[in-house]
Amino acid sequence: MLYLDTSVLLVYTLTQSVERVRHAATRVFFAQVKSGALSAATSFHALHEVHLFALANAPDQATGAAYGKAALAQILTLPLQILPLVSRVERAQHARIFRDLRDPADVPHAIAAWVAQCEAIVAYDSHFKAIAHLIPYRTPEDFLE
Repeated sequence: MLYLDTSVLLVYTLTQSVERVRHAATRVFFAQVKSGALSAATSFHALHEVHLFALANAPDQATGAAYGKAALAQILTLPLQILPLVSRVERAQHARIFRDLRDPADVPHAIAAWVAQCEAIVAYDSHFKAIAHLIPYRTPEDFLE
């Protein structure tokens, strides 16, 4: 099972007009997920970040809420496993393993992927390269070959 980071979900749902090249790759990647060729999961952390991104980048609250809801609906129609929020206990147990992550916001994603025993983190966030020896870092383009 692959862990899908927020950065990939955003390209697939909300930033496709700005990220045209990446969107083409994510579209092919998610077609593989939809077909069952790839097994994937994401977390409530990622879903929350997608919604927050929509709110932060919209001209007003109502538009942001509508875009966020549409993005979440698009994601939730995918055959994904939705992983729970990382608990305080899990964070305490595993945070030290991921101390090499420069962005503290990435730690809950890494812990969720680790606890769920995901094969890789699929992202457009190169911070995850710092823990590639623990959980491989891949991009959707890696699955096009």
